[in-house]
Amino acid sequence: MCRPPAVRRRAPRGRRAPAGPHRRRGPCVLQGSRTRGAGRRPRRRTLSAGRNIRRVDHVQEAVQALVDDDLAAGRHLGVQVAAVQAGVLVVDVAAGHLDPARTRPVRSDSVFCCFSVTKALAALVVWRLVEAGRVGLDDPVAAHWPGFRAPVTVRQVLAHQGGLHRAPPGIDVDLLTADRAGIEWVAALEPAWEPGTATGYHTLTHGWLLRGLVEAVTGRPFPATFAPGVWCGLPAEVADRAAVVVEAPGSRGLEWIVPNGHVHPAAEAMPPAFEPDWNDPRVRAALQPAFSGWASATALARVFGALAAGGGGMFRSDTVAAMARPVVEAVDVCLDVEVRRSAGFELGGRWEGGAVGALGPRTTAFGHGGHGGQVVVADPEADLAIAVLVNLLPAPQLASERTTVVCELIRGLLDAA
Repeated sequence: MCRPPAVRRRAPRGRRAPAGPHRRRGPCVLQGSRTRGAGRRPRRRTLSAGRNIRRVDHVQEAVQALVDDDLAAGRHLGVQVAAVQAGVLVVDVAAGHLDPARTRPVRSDSVFCCFSVTKALAALVVWRLVEAGRVGLDDPVAAHWPGFRAPVTVRQVLAHQGGLHRAPPGIDVDLLTADRAGIEWVAALEPAWEPGTATGYHTLTHGWLLRGLVEAVTGRPFPATFAPGVWCGLPAEVADRAAVVVEAPGSRGLEWIVPNGHVHPAAEAMPPAFEPDWNDPRVRAALQPAFSGWASATALARVFGALAAGGGGMFRSDTVAAMARPVVEAVDVCLDVEVRRSAGFELGGRWEGGAVGALGPRTTAFGHGGHGGQVVVADPEADLAIAVLVNLLPAPQLASERTTVVCELIRGLLDAA
C-alpha cells in the first residue's frame, strides 16, 4: 500500500469526492518492498537458504490437483490460491471461470470480491495511523471524530467490542452504498452493551466505523486503493477481469438466527430480510470497507507476505507484532462461536478438541475470513502468507471446510520442505 505524498492540497470545505465507480482513486495507502508489483503477474524465483525448488514446485502441483478435484466435484466455479513464503510466490493457482456461463476463465490477475477480508485491509489503514502516532489504540473514538456518541476506544472498535453492531432499520442497497448515511448512523448509535465487556461481529457497521474514523483523522476520503492490485470498491477499469458472485442454495445461512420471535444480535448486524445483489454495480463499486474489497489472491498474498516477514517495508516489526497481540478470546454474541481477535484481525491457534481453522495452529498467525470461503492469513513464524478467493459461495460450513483444507495442505507441505 503506497504511502501518501508528504503534502496534499485539501479539497475546499464542504466538497467531497464523488461516490461510486467515478470516485478518484488516489495513491494507495501502504507500500513496501514486498508489495510492489502486486497488481501484475508475480515473478517466480528460486527460494533462498538452500530450499529445494523442486519441493516447492510439488506444493504448487498438489494445490492445483486439490483445486481441480474441487472444480470437478462442483464445489467451486472459479478459484484462486496464492502463497508467499520468504518473499517468494510459491503457490499461484488460478482455475475455473469468472462467470456462470463459463465464458471467462480465471487467471492470476483476475479479481474477486474479498467480502469480510476487506475488514483486515481496512484495519491496516488504521494501523498506519497508529504507527504514525496520529491515533492511539486506547484513544476514545470521539476524541478524533466530532459528533461520535459512543464511549468506545479505537481498540474496542477494531476488536468488535463496541456494541455498535446493529445495522440501520430497513437497510437497503441505496443506504448500503450511500456515501455518508451509514457513517452518520454509527456515529449516533447507542452501544448494545458496555464497550469492552463482550464481543459481537459487526458485519456491516465495522466498515462505516473504520471509514468514519480514518476520514475524521486524515480529513480526506477513505483510500479507494489499499495496495497495488487491492481496492476498496471495484474500479471500472478492471471490471472486465472481475468475478461474478454466484450464491449456492443455503449460502446466506441466516434463517436460523431469529428463533421464537427473538431478534438475535446476528439478525441485528445483518438483517435476514436484507439480501443484497452482490453483482449490482453500485454494491461492487461501493466504498464500504466491511465487504467491498477487490483483489487477486496473489496481490493479497503479497501484502500479507510482507506482514509475515515482519513488515516488509510497509510497517515496523514492532507494529506487526502488535497487530497479532490478542485482545479478546470469548464467545461472540453475534456468531455464537468462540473467537480469538486482535485489534483488527482474527487469530490462529487450536480450538477445543485440537481443531484448526484456515488461519492455522500457530497463535501468532493473523488475518481474516470472508463470506463464501475467502481468507487471507499472515503466519510470521513460517514467514508465510496464504490467500484463497472464490466466486461460488456455498453454505457457510462447506465454505470454511474447503478453505481450511487448502490452507492446511500448503502449510503442511511447506513445513515439511
